[in-house]
Amino acid sequence: MTNSSSLHTPPPDPAQSPPHELQTLGLMAFGFALVNLDRFIMYPLFPVMARELGLDYQDIGLISAAVALTWGLSSMVFGRLSDRLGRRGILITSVLVFSILCGATGLAMGLGSLLLIRAVMGVFEGAFVPASIAAVVDSSPAGRVGRNTGLQQLMAPLVGSALAPVLAIGLLQVLPSWRWVFVVTALPGLLCAWLIFRKLAEPGRSQPSPGQAPAIQAPLRTVLACPNVALCSVGFCFWLAPIVIFGSLMPSYLSDHLHLELGQMGLVMSSLGVGGAAGMLVFPALSDRWGRKKMMVSCLVMAMLPTWLLMQTGAEPLRLSLLMFLAAAFISGVIAMVHSVTADNVPAQHVSTATGFIIGAGEIVGGAIAPAVAGGLAKAMGIAAILPFSLGCMATGLLLAIMLRSPRHSSIPQGAAMQN
Repeated sequence: MTNSSSLHTPPPDPAQSPPHELQTLGLMAFGFALVNLDRFIMYPLFPVMARELGLDYQDIGLISAAVALTWGLSSMVFGRLSDRLGRRGILITSVLVFSILCGATGLAMGLGSLLLIRAVMGVFEGAFVPASIAAVVDSSPAGRVGRNTGLQQLMAPLVGSALAPVLAIGLLQVLPSWRWVFVVTALPGLLCAWLIFRKLAEPGRSQPSPGQAPAIQAPLRTVLACPNVALCSVGFCFWLAPIVIFGSLMPSYLSDHLHLELGQMGLVMSSLGVGGAAGMLVFPALSDRWGRKKMMVSCLVMAMLPTWLLMQTGAEPLRLSLLMFLAAAFISGVIAMVHSVTADNVPAQHVSTATGFIIGAGEIVGGAIAPAVAGGLAKAMGIAAILPFSLGCMATGLLLAIMLRSPRHSSIPQGAAMQN
């Protein structure tokens, strides 16, 4: 099988000039940052919201699940539609609508309205993600596709996990109530939608080579038959679940179980995002030299240790922050390597279909079902139950990672692949 770099090499395209490349990357990174900010800023506010709206731990799990479910389904659908209808219209509409719905979250009066608003918001956030990644790929030369998509993806942990808790607590201390926090955080999305409308031309899309089927026409059974795709689809559910559970339920664990102050809780939660960003930078790069499977298995083993230590740690903000950083770094490194494993083993015309299916499956099961189950366990057994549940997800994910076939990329010299 030919290396993924050569499979993705497009013909020369004036749309891939450095100014256009950087402008597209900047806009898509900005949009991806807002997607994750709007999605995750609610969770640090939940202890305050719960008292006013009469919510419990199971409710926060259900809200998180609703967003992930609609996000996953929407990603599968709009990833394909963006190939047919173009990126720009989907990007502008999705940013505009999910920002408005983020602001509307401040109008919620109970669980029902929160579920409705956040579930619809997940549809438009899910629509933005595959279209934005495709826009970055379209505007990037083959030699910088990995770097540029990686820079865009870093916005998820940096903004969604690191910045959101600090921003939420800071705004809560200066605004009249938690409701105004959602209104304020919605405003940058309106600016982003306007900038995309004014600055982003419809990205060029590379055409398949003669005899090569477009990815949009690839039967799903063909994609699932490629090495590691089915395993990654199942594994991604268990690799993603701990991050989602940490992001959605850990603020309540820190506030209600360990009785940390809001500022201390925000510090610990910000380490989740910083660790995630560090893991996405370091471990995928190391996997180029040491192999994807070996690095994924090692990261999962190492992620389990700080998670177990979190269960033994009391109200010690600095130690909690360090353990959260380590757990997030290792598990986020695994998440970031999934796309490399896919590209290593799947023909170019099937990569987007395979990636969309893996992400969609992970969001539906790991992002929706897992936090709902964790929320139910927290309600029945206490909030501390989320940590052993997360540890069990990591152990299951480790077994699935051990079953992966070694990607073919590791046997192909980097320089030779780039010259094909």
